[in-house]
Amino acid sequence: MTRLILALAVIMFPLVVATPASPAYADESACADSYYDQESLEFFTPELRYLPPPLRVAAWDCAVRDADRPFGLDTGSAVEYTLVYADVDFDVVVRMARAFEEQGWLTNYAAITSIDTGGGMQNSVLYSADQLAALDSPPLFAGGRFGNAATNRDIISLSYADGDTYTTNGSVFTTPSLVVEVVLTESFAGDGIADPSVLSGLKSIGDVAVTPTGAAAVGGTAVILTLVIGYPGSLLNSVIGPRYDQFVDRMRKRRAARRSKAVGAGGTTSAVPDQAGTDSAAASAVDTPAPTRLFGWLFIPGLLIASIISGFVDPSFGLNAMSARLLVTAFLSLLVFNVAAWSLVRVIMRKRHPDAVATVKFRWGSLILVTVAVLIARLLEFHPGVIFGLVAGLVFATTLSKAKNAMVVVLGTGFGLAVALLAWVGFSLLAPIAAGAPGNLLLVSASEFFSAVTIEGIASLPLALLPLLALDGHKLFDYNKWLWALCYLVGLLAFMLVLLTIPNSWGEIAGDFVRWIVLFCAFGVVAVAVWAIHLAFERREAAAKAQSVPG
Repeated sequence: MTRLILALAVIMFPLVVATPASPAYADESACADSYYDQESLEFFTPELRYLPPPLRVAAWDCAVRDADRPFGLDTGSAVEYTLVYADVDFDVVVRMARAFEEQGWLTNYAAITSIDTGGGMQNSVLYSADQLAALDSPPLFAGGRFGNAATNRDIISLSYADGDTYTTNGSVFTTPSLVVEVVLTESFAGDGIADPSVLSGLKSIGDVAVTPTGAAAVGGTAVILTLVIGYPGSLLNSVIGPRYDQFVDRMRKRRAARRSKAVGAGGTTSAVPDQAGTDSAAASAVDTPAPTRLFGWLFIPGLLIASIISGFVDPSFGLNAMSARLLVTAFLSLLVFNVAAWSLVRVIMRKRHPDAVATVKFRWGSLILVTVAVLIARLLEFHPGVIFGLVAGLVFATTLSKAKNAMVVVLGTGFGLAVALLAWVGFSLLAPIAAGAPGNLLLVSASEFFSAVTIEGIASLPLALLPLLALDGHKLFDYNKWLWALCYLVGLLAFMLVLLTIPNSWGEIAGDFVRWIVLFCAFGVVAVAVWAIHLAFERREAAAKAQSVPG
């Protein structure tokens, strides 16, 4: 019953905070007092059918249309509106240009035809997405105007400005901004079953171009964040860990008491299977037979719940056909990822340690991490979105030593990383083919399946390896801190390489890269603060006790 209540609560949380079935905007107030905030214009949220798929790669700050002009193709005129990105990374322009190229809008042309890289304005040029990505630093201005080469209809106009040398449409934005003017004479499928979801936004291997500056930024940041997470994480765990252990002990004793009543006065009990990495003495309080099946009976329902929560990484997730396909994709990717990873670990453990018989069991506490990962992805406007992958674990019939626990963690996370990198290769091969064949259900489903496996394997590492509570990271940290640091460093490097925008110059370190650095550092600050407050209370209590002792 407790697990059911927890599962329902975790499901309802993202349902309450997420807004499904419509594109997300970032901060409409960012357009206040700008050129677009006037009586003749109005802010609105475009329907998906009026949003060309290449424009769905990033959330805008505001969408604006003529307040006095009828809107909609049923009015007999073209649909016209403007998307405004008031504070934007140039990487968004690159991804948007690449999306237009891959989806057949630009066959013999390029999205950017005017650009100023610091040496003056160049007109009548053709800059492809690859050429834009290869720039050492963001340009001062980049713009272009083009139609849909596949249909010879529709017009898109892009204008990127640095906010200093150039501004967009006479706006007051002092930060880099992007304005996209849209003129449509056709509608697009908004939530069809073959429509790409946010998972299609994963960058491919070809999009990764690590410069010496980028390598220094990524490597240095990974080392620093490992230190920021490691020691503060252990301090935080010293505060909340004992309380968590007490809670687990109480729950186990309650289960033991219920089982004893069920068995009756003449029944016998023995040891309960211990979760991988748990050395609690309470594990021997109750006994159940050694596991013989690979999966617990709640494994599949648990994956289904995790898949529903994961679906909310897409702003358009709701009651539509695309969301149904996304749900199936997330479920299959979680199933394959978890079964493959833990089955291999189970086989290796049985060969090396015949007494360590184990079954795969769903970790209900992981639903909280899945929810947190999805919410972070939505709040930070992180594309393609973060999904926590290792939602299952091994339950052993015998208590494992710290060395065996460490082996389980290293094997599980290491194999998960290997599967994710292989899936990334598969996505990189399929994604361009799927983008060039819009509406092909098989190609879109296959490419997004590989994308989901990649994201699950890579995004799980910084979370699962946190040195907290019953997470895998705590078990590894408790066994060998240097081994934990090495594993966490590798996990962070993979995370930044695959899921973050790698800076090409020191002046370009911004956007999602900075947001994630701030997030990790905030964790370190909070962890130390909680530990310090706890220590202060303990010292105060100790002083009070010392004063109360006579004489």
